[in-house]
Amino acid sequence: MSLTEDQKTINDLQANWIWVPNWVDSSDANTAGKIVRFTREFNLQSKPDKSVLHFSADTRYKLYVNGQHVAVGPTRSSPLIWYYDTLDIAPYLKEGQNEILFVVLRYFHSLRCAMPFERTALPGLTVIGVLETATGEVINLNSSQNWLGFVDQSIEFPTGLADDVFLHISERVAPTDEGSMMIPVAYKMRTLNGDIPPWNLRPRSIPLPESTLAVVETIRACQSTVEANDWESLFTRNHSITLPASSSHVLEVQAAVHSTAFLRWAFKSVANASNIKLKVTHSEGYELEPRSYPFFRSKADRLDASVGHIIGPYDEVTLNLLSDSQTFYEPFWFRTFRLLKIEITVGPEPIEILSFDATQVNYPLAVKASWKQPGDPQSEEIWDVSIRTMRNCMFDGYSDCPFYEQLQYSGDSRSVGLFHYLLSGDDRLMRQAITNFAASVTPEGLTQSRFPSHVPQVIAGFSLYWILQVCDHHLYFGDTRFSKLFIPRIDGILDFFDSHVDELGLVSGLPDVVWQYVDWVTTWGATEDHPDKGVPTSGRKTNRHTYFSMIYAWVLQKAAVLVRDVGRPGHASEYESRASSLIAAIRAHCHDGEFFTDSTADVADELSYSQHCQVFAVICGAAKADEATRILRESFANDRFSKCSYMMRFYAFRALSLADDGNLYDSFWEKMWSPWRGMLANNLSTWEEDDVRQRSDCHAWGSVPIYEYCTELAGVQPVAPGSSKISFRPRLRLTGVLEARVALGKDNLAEVSWKISSDGDKIVELRLEKAVEVVSQLPGRREEGHGIVDYLRLVASG
Repeated sequence: MSLTEDQKTINDLQANWIWVPNWVDSSDANTAGKIVRFTREFNLQSKPDKSVLHFSADTRYKLYVNGQHVAVGPTRSSPLIWYYDTLDIAPYLKEGQNEILFVVLRYFHSLRCAMPFERTALPGLTVIGVLETATGEVINLNSSQNWLGFVDQSIEFPTGLADDVFLHISERVAPTDEGSMMIPVAYKMRTLNGDIPPWNLRPRSIPLPESTLAVVETIRACQSTVEANDWESLFTRNHSITLPASSSHVLEVQAAVHSTAFLRWAFKSVANASNIKLKVTHSEGYELEPRSYPFFRSKADRLDASVGHIIGPYDEVTLNLLSDSQTFYEPFWFRTFRLLKIEITVGPEPIEILSFDATQVNYPLAVKASWKQPGDPQSEEIWDVSIRTMRNCMFDGYSDCPFYEQLQYSGDSRSVGLFHYLLSGDDRLMRQAITNFAASVTPEGLTQSRFPSHVPQVIAGFSLYWILQVCDHHLYFGDTRFSKLFIPRIDGILDFFDSHVDELGLVSGLPDVVWQYVDWVTTWGATEDHPDKGVPTSGRKTNRHTYFSMIYAWVLQKAAVLVRDVGRPGHASEYESRASSLIAAIRAHCHDGEFFTDSTADVADELSYSQHCQVFAVICGAAKADEATRILRESFANDRFSKCSYMMRFYAFRALSLADDGNLYDSFWEKMWSPWRGMLANNLSTWEEDDVRQRSDCHAWGSVPIYEYCTELAGVQPVAPGSSKISFRPRLRLTGVLEARVALGKDNLAEVSWKISSDGDKIVELRLEKAVEVVSQLPGRREEGHGIVDYLRLVASG
């Protein structure tokens, strides 16, 4: 059997895994892991035109070629799917002496920390590649030959810090004797008799991150013998500054916007050997005194230093400096911040700070969409902040808040993936997410709620959101072969919920290991008897929550459409029958005659009513058409109803769009954006996670405006697989003039515009790069089919 090129590469990579000898995967020090450096030096008589390397590491690597940082990876992996990277390093090579350096951060496998950084039981680095020059030089760069490694004992990643609960990326650095270089041990992995290797390698499926300059230059406070203007020159133009011997300096420095960046400092002593102590605290803004640090914060104007202060994780570093060479400090992982508090203490001789660099790193979003709405002067700022929030939550997956967790949750990434589609028409990151979640299925039949994650977790509804990810992807991109891969797992998840339908016909009795989280709501806190947060109080004793019956019914309906679309209709009727039975049970037992209750109506009290259950009653069809408008209007006006967070407002918008033929949506438009306008007033440059805990100032589920602007206000939505048919229902009443571009699948772009003519009519135009079937509906008119077209011109009477 002939091997594919990918399989040949994988076999060679498996054969070249190495690590330093006598490694112990733990430490007596308080550290979550250790840094190991691997180097390969060689001499070139001429510079090659091409030199392709394939490589991976466990847990994460940074690759430097001749001192230049050129790659970081691998993309988030798990023992079930471990990715390798491919890069042509020729542009970074030179005639003469060259050095390839892999800095590998190994997190210890036995520790339940550094959650986003999944790892196997073995540490490792693997590199393969052959370098050939025009002069006939051939150099084998495989890691099993001629590489050296040493363990860097100077860096620790402490555990037990209040402000670094999930990531464990904060560093404590102190000078130590450099370890001796060692010849690495080769594992010589082979796949025999079906044995699965520790790293089940696959080629990277997403592009490498893009790098841009992060602007960090505004001095907010300066306690220093050096003038603030001189410090500003360091940050703006990298003009070096000299700090006197035995001096201390404290600065507060502001970035132009919320940033996720690799930081790099360069130092040297002026004449004689000296040292420097550096402490850098990273914060997303000035904060008031927290209610319960770090998870419950109090924040107002993020740039108001008069009442707020800088709180956050920090790096603490001591460096020995020489006069004849530069010393660099670059934390291994990127830092998330809007503000930096920098504290410096200089040793017995003066030192020089040569430079400070902040390199923003993100998934290459490649935005095709655009927005211009003159009638709302804040709309373009809201659009830009939404995109920035997306970028800062996209590195090698759809991360929740980059400041604290960087974990990929299926519930979060379902809506964020839709925003991504509309902006870029790019599905690579979501294909990776869908595939990884599919690999995470637990014995209960549910996907893990966050994955890859070193600490597994299951949230009841998040497996259903994963199914919606598959349905959404098929609608936008129509990749039937890809969608079919997940049908068995989808059926298994749906069967899990079916096995927990009780004698009332409702979902109940979910296992204790499953977190029945719904949303971050002030009144849904943890108690001694019920320690799980975000769970509706009504139903905790009976273990029966209406929300799960509703979302299960809705997903059954969506799954029925999917299996028909991909040519597997066998279960469709069964899914629809289950959904109908659930809806009947919800109306019979979870409706008090006026509103839907969070559990059965017979146990309902004043805390048993939420916007969530009214919203999902409309979405799943449990609410009748003649009551949908009333229950939504009243639940969003009455404080007795638990409120939807930013994440759940996405679903609230869906319900509003369905009610009253979409007219209710228009009437809610302005009030629904109040939280986002409030965040702008408080000088946020990204959207906060929620307004209940205020834990983080950047979470992509808040980028809801992208979806509402594109699909509701501009009115462009795919309605058939692969975006082969679109619905065009612009909400002309909401603005007088509009110019917008919306991505539709991989290779189509819709341009929507309207303006008021001299006679008061609105002239509406839709242009498509690729002709598809279009149905349109202007306000107050019937739906109209147009066949396959690439241009429409419609007139709405003034």
